[in-house]
Amino acid sequence: MRIGLALCIAIVAAALAEFAFPDAGFIHATWWILIIAAAAILGCINVLRALRSLPTRRRTTAALLMLAATLVVGAAAFSNSLFAPDPRTIVAVPGAQIVLPELGATLVFPDLDRRGAHAYLERGTSRSSISCQHGLYSGATLLRCQERTVVAVSADTLAGAHLTITQPTGTTFLSPVLLMQHTQEIAGFNLPFDSFALPAVHRNVKVVLFTAAQAALLRGGSAHRTVLFAVDDSLGRTLAHSLGLAANGVRTRVADLYLQPRIHRYPAIVVLAVPSLPVVGVGLLLALAALGFWFFGARTGDERA
Repeated sequence: MRIGLALCIAIVAAALAEFAFPDAGFIHATWWILIIAAAAILGCINVLRALRSLPTRRRTTAALLMLAATLVVGAAAFSNSLFAPDPRTIVAVPGAQIVLPELGATLVFPDLDRRGAHAYLERGTSRSSISCQHGLYSGATLLRCQERTVVAVSADTLAGAHLTITQPTGTTFLSPVLLMQHTQEIAGFNLPFDSFALPAVHRNVKVVLFTAAQAALLRGGSAHRTVLFAVDDSLGRTLAHSLGLAANGVRTRVADLYLQPRIHRYPAIVVLAVPSLPVVGVGLLLALAALGFWFFGARTGDERA
């Protein structure tokens, strides 16, 4: 019986480990899946054998509850390891609404100008906030906030006319917010970059992001977060004075344009599979009940099994 108890505790610990480290590589490893399956099977066999020799009803009830806890928690941990999808990160522009069919809900991203605003999960009339300090559990899914750097840009002609920004290769065509999901190596740095187009003046602009420390090492750079603008025409030809550095919030002339970057921290949402929270909760209650019956029986003078 002690072996069955130890294996039950091990299975509970494995399920809790999948909660604590949902993005760890070992969760989907074959050896981990086999360990959970073996522990569950051996634990059940040990408890079933012990049932024949248990002297009281309380001890028998405790053994049955432990058997149920082992099966419930083991099934949750095993199915998560074997069938759960890999983690994925959802990066979206401000105000975007992403449908999550597996949750029957919609993920809503906040406006860029609302400081401290969180993305939230909307299901019917209910809304659940996803803060960057605490994740949000929904069934067998954990939603985590992961802050990223995005760049909102504005563009004007030299005459002062405001230009519409498009992103032909982006996730949202009409958006001035660059998600900076690509990287490029420049001067030994692996830097985020993105691009946008200005159809009205037939210009394409590439944007490279530097941290304050990296910008301080550049000629003409500053000790602030900085972007490098590179302007081409619609045929990809380089223009005169087509390169320009612009610190955060500073309007700068590059080629025949005025460009201004605003650098923001903005949440992305990481979707992680975990064992079903309600199922594991039931399993933990069964395990606690089993311990209660077992030790209550011992205190009332039951003989050891």
